[in-house]
Amino acid sequence: MFRNSLAAAALALAASSACAGPTGLYAGVNAGATHFSDLDGNKSHFGAFAGYGFNQSLAFEAGYRQHGEWHYYGTGVKLKETQFSMVGSTPLSRNLDLFARVGYGYGRFEADRAGYPGGGHVDTGIFGVGLGYHVMGNLSARVELQKPGSDITSATASLLWKF
Repeated sequence: MFRNSLAAAALALAASSACAGPTGLYAGVNAGATHFSDLDGNKSHFGAFAGYGFNQSLAFEAGYRQHGEWHYYGTGVKLKETQFSMVGSTPLSRNLDLFARVGYGYGRFEADRAGYPGGGHVDTGIFGVGLGYHVMGNLSARVELQKPGSDITSATASLLWKF
């Protein structure tokens, strides 16, 4: 009896590992909401990303995200962000995996106050955690909570296609 249970557990683990993060080249699009702690409310964001899965547990991703526009004491502020990160994933079930991200973000902000433009950039560490669901074939969906800065939180939904 114990031997059968052990064999069933090993088979289930092997089957679930086969559905962990994508291997090889993949790309996707994302959309969600971004919140700056000192600015007025949540704003929508959208972006795209591409990655390469070295194996089912580790991948590298590069992405671009355009955040919304906030108003700060009469100044309009827009943020565009480029991200580079390592993504580690582990299966929770046959079609569901948990993933975590750590990386680097380069944010470029543009400001406009009464027709006077300005801007700058900020370098930041990126940390995130999320769930991936393998919908069918090469298509997966993700939800993620990300901290691309100490005063920024993003909630994102993504569609990912493995080539």
